Amino acid sequence: MRLLTGARSLAHRAGIDITRWPHRPEAGVIDWALDEILRSRDINCVIDVGGNRGQSGQRLRSLGYTGRIVSFEPSPTVLPVISAAAARDPNWTVRPVALSSEPGQAELRLHKGPELDSLHDALPGVVDQIPIMEGIGTATITLSTLADEFQQIVAGIEEPHVLLKSDTQGHDAEVLRGAGDKGLDESVVAVLVELAAQPIYSDQPLMTTVMDLIMTDGFTPVAFEP
Repeated sequence: MRLLTGARSLAHRAGIDITRWPHRPEAGVIDWALDEILRSRDINCVIDVGGNRGQSGQRLRSLGYTGRIVSFEPSPTVLPVISAAAARDPNWTVRPVALSSEPGQAELRLHKGPELDSLHDALPGVVDQIPIMEGIGTATITLSTLADEFQQIVAGIEEPHVLLKSDTQGHDAEVLRGAGDKGLDESVVAVLVELAAQPIYSDQPLMTTVMDLIMTDGFTPVAFEP
């Protein structure tokens, strides 16, 4: 796997992509768009909200991105995994807290599939459709906000050009609201966010609600991948 990742990184620098074949027609859209954004916007800092096992950080490195990554991951199930991945990368930091609209504490719902851990309860019947949504307990976690964390995230970067990525299983609108009344800092030049066409958590906002928050802040959609 490391050999393949290294080969993909070298190929991306030459403008070539290596993928499995055959693949779905839409596969690779986000990698293409992400690569374009990283280059065209001179991204030098990525805020990775909902870092999980470190998949996003590793994806960025496979695309050839070498700048700062700050991941936020509160789940005790995957925190050791992402922390171990970041420990091998001097420009990747992990914060063991969740981001929300207000600081404090909350109960994180843990699931068989830790990529589905959420601050929201699963909707009735979802476990029947998605077996790894079965709950295995809860964990008390610390909440912070983008507004409170931002200056420390970009500290030492003379001219930050920030990509905000948020994948928090139903909590992305609250992450965005945590930027404060004035919206995202002007140094945030791109946003990558999960949108739920079919909510699976209680109080999970419609995808259009999340899009409205981002577009009201002055952003324009450039790519979607199912």
